[in-house]
Amino acid sequence: MKNTILFFTIFLIFTSSVFSNETNSITIIGNKRISSSTITEIIQYNKNQKYNLENLNNFQKKLFNTNFFSTVNISLDGQNIKIEVTENPLIDFFYIKGVKNKGREDFFYNQLSLGQNKIFSESNLKLDIDKIIGNYKDAGYYNVNVKPIVTSKENNLVNLVIEVERNEKIKINRIFFIGDKFFKSSTLSDVLLSSEYGWWKLLTSTSAINEKRIEYDEELLRKFYLDNGFLNVQILSTDINFIDKQNANITFSINSGKKHYFSENFIVDNNNNLTLKNKEYIKKIIAKKLKGTFSQSKINFVKEKIYDYLNINKIEFVGLNILIDSVIDEKVNLKFIFKNLDNKYVNLIKVKGNSITEEKVIRNNLSFSEGDSLAEYKISKSKDNLNSTGIFKNVQFKFVDKENNKTDIDITLEEIPTGSISAGIGVGTAESSVSAGLVEKNLFGKGITLNSELSIGTERVKANISTIFPDFKNSNNDLSVNLYTQSTDFTNSGYESSQVGTTISTKYEIYENIFLNTGVGIDHDKVDTNAGTSALYKSRGGNYATFKGFYKISKDERNRKFQPTGGYIYGFGQGLALPGSDITYLENNIFGNYYHSLNKNYVLRLRSGLDTINALNDKDIKLSDRKSLSSRKLRGFESYGVGPKDGKDHVGGNYSAYASISSTIPNPFPEKWNAKSIIFLDNGNVWGVDYNSSLDSNKIRSSAGLSLDWISPLGPISFTYAEVISSADGDIEENFNFQIGSSF
Repeated sequence: MKNTILFFTIFLIFTSSVFSNETNSITIIGNKRISSSTITEIIQYNKNQKYNLENLNNFQKKLFNTNFFSTVNISLDGQNIKIEVTENPLIDFFYIKGVKNKGREDFFYNQLSLGQNKIFSESNLKLDIDKIIGNYKDAGYYNVNVKPIVTSKENNLVNLVIEVERNEKIKINRIFFIGDKFFKSSTLSDVLLSSEYGWWKLLTSTSAINEKRIEYDEELLRKFYLDNGFLNVQILSTDINFIDKQNANITFSINSGKKHYFSENFIVDNNNNLTLKNKEYIKKIIAKKLKGTFSQSKINFVKEKIYDYLNINKIEFVGLNILIDSVIDEKVNLKFIFKNLDNKYVNLIKVKGNSITEEKVIRNNLSFSEGDSLAEYKISKSKDNLNSTGIFKNVQFKFVDKENNKTDIDITLEEIPTGSISAGIGVGTAESSVSAGLVEKNLFGKGITLNSELSIGTERVKANISTIFPDFKNSNNDLSVNLYTQSTDFTNSGYESSQVGTTISTKYEIYENIFLNTGVGIDHDKVDTNAGTSALYKSRGGNYATFKGFYKISKDERNRKFQPTGGYIYGFGQGLALPGSDITYLENNIFGNYYHSLNKNYVLRLRSGLDTINALNDKDIKLSDRKSLSSRKLRGFESYGVGPKDGKDHVGGNYSAYASISSTIPNPFPEKWNAKSIIFLDNGNVWGVDYNSSLDSNKIRSSAGLSLDWISPLGPISFTYAEVISSADGDIEENFNFQIGSSF
């Protein structure tokens, strides 16, 4: 044993002396383009330092990581380090073949590691191939073949051609929801961003398989359940089952758990950051919102409101954690813990990754600037703002502490394509139409949204271009400019209208969930009455110019914007045709909608509205401004088929009103059909004829019936059957209405 220990001791001393010599020189062989000084700088060589085997291995790793070399051999000979390298070739010619989309092609040329006059390496080639395949997979192309062709030339040069064979997209055939999911599949489908393929979705990308989008769908489902009381929801699995080379099914397995409700709330402030007055106000914020069904969104909203209160009252460097204190019989008790934070201030903000977008756009979405106190909620809110623009992904914040409690913030983000196209088609008893649209969310890199739409229908043709300027003149409000033209020829109205105009408006939140939309507009309208109308009616035709100001105030407390199941929205608006218009007038609009979920099968909806318009001079309201009711507001009657008549033509009125009560109901159709059944009772009327009061109509129209919305293999189909309960002479009834197809 003693001899063995002695042997290993001598061996370690010997190897240490062999591989830890103090080196005085270094020899580099094989480099031509890469200078020896660059190599020594990469490995951080110091001639007065002792190096061993581990150091030499690190040298080799550093040199390989540069991708400058295909081989690197390092040895130690006495006091000399010998480095032998073989340089990777330089790309003399580079071409990507087979990419049909110009935008995607430009993206590859800008984002790939390899390119003309760049150093070629097998590792970078593999990374670039993976990037190309990943980009196509994000767009739904899963059968992409990428073949690199490398041709060697003299002087250590190569030509590189990357051949891309896209093949067809993998479309979403069906989306299934299994397990203890509580909600109907049709309800859950509305939550997802992905959708089943249909012929009417020819130009949309959401019906193609996209793994990142599906991951996002999981988060949307989880958020939906958390916002509807299911605290312990689990998305157990998400499976993509490929049927063939062009179709796949997606299956979400869900365990919803039990529904929970808000109960008691406790404030914990061990460091006495808050006064008694502060606590009382915060308790009011909590009590107002956190009641009824448990909702994570409500908790997040309350947290934001509390932080806003702290900020307004200069209560800085105080953090808030909202924790579940206990759950008893599905009753959730929350604990609001206020804590001290480090006193830190924002020093410098550095932005990286915005090759297209102006830095101002990014800074406008930050909740802090240089010199502000640094708080966790400001960082979180800023990330949410940047992600919600639809311009960036992978938003990362890096904090670098400096002296005097100051912190530099490095913001790194990745820009994404911001243009999209859409198309739609609809066929129905009321009107048939085809439509197309183009949206760009980051025009000129300024965060400006440009939206253009064209719709050609049997009764109406319209086109408009709208532009939204964010944070206009540093006001924190968006400015919208809209140019439009439309031509209408409604079957029941007896006139044609050709209108062109523009509006400038802004919308912002003036108080909690209370929004103000206000603006001005100008339009020119040519009204031509049809042959066979009365002489008095014909006198209503002509050319009209209108200069208009308008506003609308609304309060929105719905649990979600699309197909809500709870909450309400109501509002009031006015429009004023200003002096200088051919006809000056005042119009008013009041509307309201209320939603209440009785259970998963029954969602109650109440809706109503009132519209009025009256001239402010001795003239009569022009025909195209008169009020009427469409078949969506008053089912059982044709659109514009009720109210005052002049001969055979429905002329609309100075007033219109409607009220409706409806509810979803169970239906016998298989759940996989995603069909919704609704029973309804509608009431409405159109009245008031300023140019001839004898034509007035004062009878309330009403109807009751059943409607079915179905996502069929032919496209979205809506059927409505209504029985008229009350009507007036001359009304045009429509017991059956259907619509196939939609815009998307």
